[in-house]
Amino acid sequence: KILFADAVAASHTSILVGDLAKLLRQNGVDIGQNRLFRFLREKGYLCGKGERYNLPTQRSMDAGWFEIKETTIGNPDGSIRITRTVKVTGKGQQYFLHLFLVGKAV
Repeated sequence: KILFADAVAASHTSILVGDLAKLLRQNGVDIGQNRLFRFLREKGYLCGKGERYNLPTQRSMDAGWFEIKETTIGNPDGSIRITRTVKVTGKGQQYFLHLFLVGKAV
């Protein structure tokens, strides 16, 4: 487990919140994507209202647990829309695995 945690922390790739839920499930935590999102909102890791719904709080961004990937999409009518996808960094993966498996954050 220690080697896995070190590998995750050193990883430069971020994963989706749904993939983090799968990772937690593989490690014995009974949680799915929707319940993980709800947990993250209730505990203040993600915003729960308005325009920033499901986007990381300032605290989470400062800690380096999440990053936001912005994608620009051109609509057929010529307008442009921007989508924001929340991704969990390697540091965040290690933090949340430890939080759920050991019961406390590092």
